[in-house]
Amino acid sequence: MSEKRLSTGIGGLDRALDGGVPPGSLVAVTAEADSPAERIPYAFAEAHPARYYSTLRPGGVVDEAMTAAAGGLDGFDFRDGEETPTRVQDAREGDLLQGPGDRFASLSAGETVVVDPVNTLERADRGAYRAFLESLTGGLRSAGGIGVLHAQDVPETPASRELTLALADVTLDLRMLVDDRVAWELVVTKFRRGDVPTEPLAIVFDDGVRVDETRELR
Repeated sequence: MSEKRLSTGIGGLDRALDGGVPPGSLVAVTAEADSPAERIPYAFAEAHPARYYSTLRPGGVVDEAMTAAAGGLDGFDFRDGEETPTRVQDAREGDLLQGPGDRFASLSAGETVVVDPVNTLERADRGAYRAFLESLTGGLRSAGGIGVLHAQDVPETPASRELTLALADVTLDLRMLVDDRVAWELVVTKFRRGDVPTEPLAIVFDDGVRVDETRELR
């Protein structure tokens, strides 16, 4: 491993990425909107100090879901204030595209930033969204943290989805497999500062999310 890596919060994924993702990375997680993909950003947020911006669901609801996904463990602190970074921040009413430079200049060392989902921002003004991504990336590189954008696949793809995927350093695509049972695979489609794994990862959603390294998908 040539440089320090930060954990994704998912041990099997860390091993597939040679130890995790480099500090300052922007990660895009793509999946169908009715999938359990939200647990992947949960894992990132639980692994590091985090600002978790919920753009669709009330912050308290996300906080409860994170607690349940972690097996009912305590430790999630929800307050919807911008002054103090918190585990989950309710971003349904606020405009995250306003003042992104000031917002992300204050990131603490190693802090993770999650936007779940990012679809609303991708549908807004393209120039404003690009400025948001550039400010987020600059803040992450200065702080040595990770940004995670949960990009839901929906019938009408948001106009700026290609910006999300093009500017992301790591892209993770969750896919459902249906045969005699339902199974999930996670494909690393881009890893800008490392080797892209050649095999999909078998994902299990129980008490969070993990890689079943004993199971072959193909």
